[in-house]
Amino acid sequence: MKKTDMLIHLSGTSRRLLPFASLLILIIAGLLGCLSIYSARAFSEAPLYFALKQLVWLCIGLIVFLSVSLIPFSFYKKTASLFYFLSLVLLVLVLCFGVEINDMRGWFRLWGTVNVQPSEFAKVIFLLYLSVFASKGQELRMDRILMMFGVTFLSMLLLMLEPDFGGALIFFVAFIMVLTVCGARLTCLLAAFLFLLTCAVIFVAVNDYAMIRILGYLAPDGGYGVDAWHIKQFQYTMAHGGWTGSAWGNALWSSAFLPLPHTDSLFASIVESAGFVGGVIVIGGFFAMGAGFTAMSWKVKDNAGRIFVFSVGMMYLVQALIHISVNSVLLPPTGVTLPVLSYGGSSLLSIMFAFGIAFSAAREE
Repeated sequence: MKKTDMLIHLSGTSRRLLPFASLLILIIAGLLGCLSIYSARAFSEAPLYFALKQLVWLCIGLIVFLSVSLIPFSFYKKTASLFYFLSLVLLVLVLCFGVEINDMRGWFRLWGTVNVQPSEFAKVIFLLYLSVFASKGQELRMDRILMMFGVTFLSMLLLMLEPDFGGALIFFVAFIMVLTVCGARLTCLLAAFLFLLTCAVIFVAVNDYAMIRILGYLAPDGGYGVDAWHIKQFQYTMAHGGWTGSAWGNALWSSAFLPLPHTDSLFASIVESAGFVGGVIVIGGFFAMGAGFTAMSWKVKDNAGRIFVFSVGMMYLVQALIHISVNSVLLPPTGVTLPVLSYGGSSLLSIMFAFGIAFSAAREE
């Protein structure tokens, strides 16, 4: 066999094995998430309840990842517009027929305790649609940028009506990532952040609880109620972890006092169990994920695929940093989960779906 033929053969083999090699990393990360969820609920009445449910979702999610990654990326490019339209329909329907959890109407109840959050899947489809739309043509003209602004505003509006500003913020992050990788001018990026600021001001003006959270963040000792109390629990929980943690399954403060320790407050619970060292390892893992997707995007020849692979890695990296910043009291409290690790079937399955599409783009010849 000639040297060039051997290199082509090895390259093709590595592309075919790409999703299977990444499967091991996802299994390890998913099991770490199950362990973190168990530790966060270790002193509750049913400490294994959420961890075992997450384990089931992890098994389903791994099947979703492999199945989606084996479908040619050309299929996702052709159907991106249709999928995005269907996701908008679901976001409208959930406002009318969804169930309310934690004062937010954002879930469909299928049966029993099984709920589906359509916004988790919608943000993946939204990013895919923007990637395909932005990849058309040689340059990103102003008319197409304005079209992307309109699509982003519509998507964020439906999320803010639930009301879920944290979810809307991740849609905005996806939009910014696509603009950045497409080489949009600085003026466009500044206009985008001005647009986000406007949305935030309107959201705070309409929703009193958002203002209470901000006031509680600015003055946690000022008597602004439960949200200031939540901020203090973040601090107490992480302080209790110290340098090396209180050991897995012994996160007493998380289980007893920290609100939503297995979802929105998971990083603080991890720090209590694994300490400052464990928190640094988790942060490093997410940066490694972002770097891995960035490196993978360089090898993707298809323009839409390259934009999507880079943007999906950066989107979940930024989501993780927002979650960590909230738990570290660097940002006001908002409902953003820690990707892969936090409890939630919709969140985990949508991430596996997004990663599957990314690896499909990376594998396509």
